Amino acid sequence: MISNEVLIKGGHVVDPATGLDGRADILIKNGKVNMISNDIKPNNNTPVIDATSKYVIPGLIDCHVHLREPGLEYKETIETGSRAAAKGGFTTLICEPNTNPPIDSLEMVESFMERVRQKGVVIIFTKACITKGLLGEELTDIDKLATDKRVRALSDDGNPVFYEPLIKKACELAARNNLVISPHCEDSQISLDKAKVNSNAAHFPGKPFTHETDFIIREIKCAEQAKGWLHISHVSLKSSLEVIQQAKERRLARVTCEATPHHLLLDENFKNASGSVPKTNPPLRTIEDKEALQRGLSNGIIDVIATDHAPHTHDDLKKGASGFVGLENALGVILTKLVHPGILSLKEVVQKMSTNPARIFKVNGGSLAVGMPADITIIDMDKEWTVDVEEFESKARNCPFNGWKLIGQVVTTLVAGKVVFDNCQMVC
Repeated sequence: MISNEVLIKGGHVVDPATGLDGRADILIKNGKVNMISNDIKPNNNTPVIDATSKYVIPGLIDCHVHLREPGLEYKETIETGSRAAAKGGFTTLICEPNTNPPIDSLEMVESFMERVRQKGVVIIFTKACITKGLLGEELTDIDKLATDKRVRALSDDGNPVFYEPLIKKACELAARNNLVISPHCEDSQISLDKAKVNSNAAHFPGKPFTHETDFIIREIKCAEQAKGWLHISHVSLKSSLEVIQQAKERRLARVTCEATPHHLLLDENFKNASGSVPKTNPPLRTIEDKEALQRGLSNGIIDVIATDHAPHTHDDLKKGASGFVGLENALGVILTKLVHPGILSLKEVVQKMSTNPARIFKVNGGSLAVGMPADITIIDMDKEWTVDVEEFESKARNCPFNGWKLIGQVVTTLVAGKVVFDNCQMVC
């Protein structure tokens, strides 16, 4: 569908940013929302998308995605990952910097974004590394990285910065540049082993992945001292939510956080088709933690639902790789397990998956106001479908929700007014 105009007609528009929640038509011109009204008449040559009995929302924004390119294209590519995003209703992605080589300089940012220009189906930004090479030894040039507006945050991905003076300085530099620090507060065995041999590193005795809350406390302290913005990735513990809530009440720093669909809906008792508990970092937690996360969504402690889309091959998984893909099924499982049962409203889901990530990461999206980019997702709330990994646009198949019967599916996705997914089929 190629036109400088598109009319979406007859849908129920839900847009928390403007307060709109009701039937309306949306006229798109030159890639932007041009008009919203109850009955817009199309010109003779204006393509019309019939959204009768459908819900029309701002395009979803995923602030935690691994696209693997460059260096790990056998797992995923910018093209396959962004096609998966479009199929799942995501119009904007913010990627993790743990590529090979990592995105730790302006040169790497430019190289990555050149690939995005050539291959991306949706809008893509990136995070940059906090430390050079993700090694946790020396800070990247944060002042310089902050000059590139395609860099939306700083993260060392699954490697927490173990040296407190480093993360403290990173928070100061990020705050000075109005850039979000988005740490993964987790501690793998490799990281723990590294900490044991260095007295200057943060070290909490015990098993791997049990210190999430300890690292969150430390990161909040550093962010508060710097008066910066801290966005905590994939929170998984009840105790973590408690300290995040306390930080929000103190208001000494801007503290936000995210949770994944798998931590919201699965727990340590979950078994996959082979009868084993699938591996992800952080690991699936207790039922009590899962229920606390769901409450955290409702009461506003958790600001964002992000997928942590982490593609792996079957061989990688057999060798111990951790993580799940989630772009193509995230909205479906959230609608089925949280919206239809009444735990969340659709408006709250749009806030967590579009409005809030746009605000936190300063993305020009998350709203259908006139003049905004026409990044739009259309949903059939009643459509029944089954997750089938063999039909994924992603290269990867490591999805814990494979075989789940869901109610509610993305039927159309528009990026800057261009239809990239329609009638449940890719059109680009």
